[in-house]
Amino acid sequence: MEVIDLKKDLKHLYNSTKKAPAILEVPKMKYLMFDGKGHPNEPDFQIAAEAIYTVSYLLKFEIARKRCNIDYKVMPMEVIWNLSREDKISFFWTMMIMQPFFITDEMFSEAIELSIKKGKKIAHERLRFEEYEEGLCVQAFHSGDYNKMNDTLARMKSFAEENDFEHEIDTHDIYLNDVRKTKTENLKTIMRIRVWKKSKK
Repeated sequence: MEVIDLKKDLKHLYNSTKKAPAILEVPKMKYLMFDGKGHPNEPDFQIAAEAIYTVSYLLKFEIARKRCNIDYKVMPMEVIWNLSREDKISFFWTMMIMQPFFITDEMFSEAIELSIKKGKKIAHERLRFEEYEEGLCVQAFHSGDYNKMNDTLARMKSFAEENDFEHEIDTHDIYLNDVRKTKTENLKTIMRIRVWKKSKK
């Protein structure tokens, strides 16, 4: 059986521990995606996680391994955050898991059908499988408490501005370990914001 190591192949994107912000290009990749709203402690976030992980593991075990004779580790959860501050802070987000290059639309549809046949009570109708190209970004590694991620984000924004880039408000976080099983001080997160060169006036 062929074994692929996506984290190793994409080390600079998914296995970096560089705390200093850096500019990098994120290529087009395939993702399972789930749009939701609300704080991570609210039900919709858990609904999304159950759906996206269930189908990711069905793709791995039932389709990639059995049909394609390929094995790989399921990639970490990623979340693109969009915070609205019109009244009070509201959370809107897209949860994602990157999929190997050989996964197709047909395989995704089959995994959804398998989840239904197996009686998995997940919100499969809210899942989608899409290519997403993030492009030019500032990326940095954050270690420890999620509540201190704004400090890392501030450094990333300052770095972008110092290097003559404008940046999005939305942030993209990649959670490298399971918050339920990890001590706060050991949490590991890769953070990204999209950037573009400032236009010359």
